[in-house]
Amino acid sequence: MKYHDLDNWDYPIPPKSHILENGSREQIRYVQDRSLRQLVNYCWEHVPFYRTRWEKHGVHPSQIQTIDDIYKIPIVTKEELQQDLNDNPPFGTFQGDFQPCRIQSSSGTTGMPKPFFLTRWDWDVITNLWARRLAAQGVTSEDRVQVSLTYSQFIPGFTSTEGIIKLGATVIPMGSGAATSTERQVILAKDWGATVLVMTPSYALHFADVAERMGYNLKKDFKVKRLIHTGEPLPKALREKIEDRWSAPAFDNFGSVESGGAPAFECEAKQGMHISEDAFHFEVVDPITGKNLPDGEEGLLVMTTLFKQSSPIIRYSIGDFTSIDRSPCSCGRTFSRMSSVRARLDDMIKVRGTAVYPTSVEPVVRKYQELASEYRLVIDTVENRDIIKLQAEILEPDKVDAQDLMDKLGRELKVAVGIKCEVELLPFGGLSNEASAEGRIKFKRFVDLRQK
Repeated sequence: MKYHDLDNWDYPIPPKSHILENGSREQIRYVQDRSLRQLVNYCWEHVPFYRTRWEKHGVHPSQIQTIDDIYKIPIVTKEELQQDLNDNPPFGTFQGDFQPCRIQSSSGTTGMPKPFFLTRWDWDVITNLWARRLAAQGVTSEDRVQVSLTYSQFIPGFTSTEGIIKLGATVIPMGSGAATSTERQVILAKDWGATVLVMTPSYALHFADVAERMGYNLKKDFKVKRLIHTGEPLPKALREKIEDRWSAPAFDNFGSVESGGAPAFECEAKQGMHISEDAFHFEVVDPITGKNLPDGEEGLLVMTTLFKQSSPIIRYSIGDFTSIDRSPCSCGRTFSRMSSVRARLDDMIKVRGTAVYPTSVEPVVRKYQELASEYRLVIDTVENRDIIKLQAEILEPDKVDAQDLMDKLGRELKVAVGIKCEVELLPFGGLSNEASAEGRIKFKRFVDLRQK
């Protein structure tokens, strides 16, 4: 492909997207350089949030000519976006002046939802990117894809659905368990022959728990060939549990409402998540200094959306810990890869001075077959001392020595977390009902009662 052919690059779906997915680094940089110049010039003229900040830091669009110049632009934090919304309600000054076709927002699991505008162009690109990730994970026009993501301000339900349609596959739009009960979803997945499930990882295990308690055999009664996950981290232990239960590969995807929902995806090689580098530029920085880190070193992800017209994001620190790998992938794609998100700053909580992440608990909980899929950590203050407790559901309490199981969990959790953890075992269904497994957007593994 000649470089001038990339001047009108429109972020296509497969197979046309393979031109750049498997292209040279020079071709990828050509698209990135051009897109960044356009983005910076537009934001200077039409997005007051950026112009004000850049003038304060002495940055002018003339200084940004290639993707290597992006480091001259100051990093934006979630707190700065929130302050802009507070100072300029209800939408802030970072949206731009393109006419939006819809408003999506963050899920609000860590605070009030943040609104983000999307134009028709933005929407078309995002759904094209979803078609790319699905194709990379083996979905074809022959598949029936059941989407069990909530259709709300949580963006992946809508964007995955349109991506499936663009790929030529058949979509079965179920929505969350609140829209269509898990029991009914189980029956329809079996009767309608769903071959792909799109859902959060925690719901995939809850779905499996419910199906088995209804008397179904996951391996014999369903035609599921693969599971597509987004909305929550997919650590190794959780992936292995899902794949063991379903006897099918589970794929990780990275996204956020700020990015538009589909920037990075695993291929069938599962060697990290490929970044759609024509549409995004990812950096990893030191969480203390903000300095860029070399490839392979873990730090905080900083993201730039190169295609967006409304609510463009330029050097935005999203709060996820990851690393970048630019070595060749066995699938043939030349897009750089990010590692699965190990932890998120929003999910971190301090207990007696120790930073605790839910992902550190995951390997311990998932190894015990006696436990159901649901668990959470509860932090409270008892007699002026912070305590942390694991609450988990037990599948068959009559067949288990509960005290022995609690003792084993307590010992392993202390090693994994770094402080002593109490353990409470609940009957199956108790925690999932309280945690609203049917209707939640994503499962928040922490409950901090100290604030109450």
